[in-house]
Amino acid sequence: MIDRGSVLATLYRYELRMLMRDRRTLVVSVLLPILLMPLFFLISLWNERAREERYEERVFSYAVSGPESELVRDLAVAGENEAELARLRRPPADAQDSLLRLLEKESLDPAAELAAQELHFFVVTREAITEVGGPEALAQALELPLVRIVYRANWDESAIAAREMESRLGLGRLVERRELLDERGFGVREDLVAAIESHDVATAEQRGGSLLGRFAPLVLLFFLITGGSVVAADIIAGEKERGTLETVLTTSVRRGELVAAKQLVILTVGVVISLVQIANLAVYVGLEVIEVPESLAVDLSPSTLIVLLWLFLPLAGLVAGVLLLASGRARTYKEFQFYHFPIFMVMLALGAAALLPGVVLRSGVVLVPVANLSVAIREVLTGHFDVPMLVIAWTISTAAAVLGARWTMEALSKERLITGGGLERGEWQGGPALFPRRVLAWFAVMWVAIFLGASIVPLFRNLHGQLLFNLVIVMLGGSLLMIRHYRLDLREALALRPVRPVVILAVVLGAPGLFLTGVALARLSGLLFPVPERMLEEFGRTLMPEAIPVWEMLLILAVLPGICEEIAFRGALLHGLRRRYSPVVLCLVVGLIFGLFHLDLVRVLPTAFLGVTVAAVTLVTGSLYPAMLWHALHNTTAFLIGSAGVAVDELDAGVYVPGAIVAGLALTLLWKNRTPYPDLRRGWPFDAKLFSKKKKRGT
Repeated sequence: MIDRGSVLATLYRYELRMLMRDRRTLVVSVLLPILLMPLFFLISLWNERAREERYEERVFSYAVSGPESELVRDLAVAGENEAELARLRRPPADAQDSLLRLLEKESLDPAAELAAQELHFFVVTREAITEVGGPEALAQALELPLVRIVYRANWDESAIAAREMESRLGLGRLVERRELLDERGFGVREDLVAAIESHDVATAEQRGGSLLGRFAPLVLLFFLITGGSVVAADIIAGEKERGTLETVLTTSVRRGELVAAKQLVILTVGVVISLVQIANLAVYVGLEVIEVPESLAVDLSPSTLIVLLWLFLPLAGLVAGVLLLASGRARTYKEFQFYHFPIFMVMLALGAAALLPGVVLRSGVVLVPVANLSVAIREVLTGHFDVPMLVIAWTISTAAAVLGARWTMEALSKERLITGGGLERGEWQGGPALFPRRVLAWFAVMWVAIFLGASIVPLFRNLHGQLLFNLVIVMLGGSLLMIRHYRLDLREALALRPVRPVVILAVVLGAPGLFLTGVALARLSGLLFPVPERMLEEFGRTLMPEAIPVWEMLLILAVLPGICEEIAFRGALLHGLRRRYSPVVLCLVVGLIFGLFHLDLVRVLPTAFLGVTVAAVTLVTGSLYPAMLWHALHNTTAFLIGSAGVAVDELDAGVYVPGAIVAGLALTLLWKNRTPYPDLRRGWPFDAKLFSKKKKRGT
């Protein structure tokens, strides 16, 4: 009897030996990360020192013209003195660098000299104002001179010097204001009101960790994808092109074992790259083998390095699975490059979450694979260890890596893919048979689009922006595009079937009760993973904006989500997965994906619970219409209760019990009058015996 474990180990050792003979892989995967990290630190150090020397020794020149030139000079001198006093009053640890050196020059044509970069900026004053609006109109109304600073924003030194002058003039104006008040008998001692100073409590290591943590995930992903792609391109796509893969397949080796060995090799490369990055941080930053810029100084303890490695490993696994799948689907090196570019861009876009201002791990980003680890790495490097959120982020990304590996194993174990036969004729154009295998990939792309839209485009963060982009463009538009691309029957794919009146009655009774039950579950989850009060308030302001008519709020919060989201999730997604999972698992999967699409951490559990329930309603009734109505009534209940000022999350626990009972009775009524969803994979509760009983009753 053949020991399959020994076969897998033999294949793994064989693939690893072949890999070690490829110098390109060793250079890109191992040598390049080792050399680039110290080079990055040296360049950063050189740039920081050059910048300091340039600004310390450089004199920034400017010119002043106009009838109020003396006023500008007086304000500039007063502001410089005030700024220097403020700097000297600060504690030594918080003291800033010396002020920029600004020198006035005589100029006959300041605009021409600024264009020729002979002046960094110039200041012009005028008494006669002809423009309308803005500071000009204010100066004209109060009979005050206008002081205008002219600079070039595309010249860094010009912009920096102009901002320094603007700051000095502003401080000088405050000094002049105090002197005028004193002269007219309105002087007030500032210390009788308040003594104000700013004090940064973050240590230099925390500031350095924040800066390094923003770029470390991107650097790691870059090396993982670059190094892994070299291996992945050669390990399957290259062997297909050379025709050497068929030789291995003629032996007793199972295709699954061959795929597993190749995946382990790519994973090994990812783990090695992760270890190299940890070693780089430990050697160059922790042990300070080379001088590191002060802005990148980080206190790296052994425990911090262990946590970072723990966070790096799911990234390595996820990248390995995705790259191997792309290589398996490609028939040549060139075709693999076609797949590689979008993978590279999507991964880097998710890894850039740490660069986004205001994004913290204790938010909806914790549910986003890759993005959650990116933010987690940044927070760990700053010394902030939010253990529950770190565990959730690691678990979600690890689950994504495991599912990706399993998906890759299943896909590449098919002979027509691993032998280079490619997709069957006509499958590139799509078809109903291909839709179930592609629907999850479509929804993954839709989810990434929503995440990036909410993170990058400010327009898509408000209520109307989310309505337009998330619901209409992504969910509704993406679902209809899928149906058209795979040539599906619209009525069948969306389960647009009429229902009995008793079903409508059950939905109307059950939706409010289910809402209260969802609130109770959210309160229970809050005991384990408490959500900051600030996040709850921000979510409330987003959900209940002011100055919007009731009818418009109901349209935005109830009607459109009930239509667009149900078409997407209980329509296209459920139809695509109906044969893959049993009914119970199908409801859980559809509900979980529905919850993950709501990126706010506060909303994930309630929306997932709603998603599971309406998926079950769709399966029991065989129609999408009850799910649409249930969803719309659920959101309407939430809006009306919130508008009435009732804090449902603060009610006594006994209040939620009647809601759960009513929801249960409604679901029971639906079950008694069920018309099951057609063409389901058999399994509890839709097993063969139940179906036969329905047929005997003539229903």
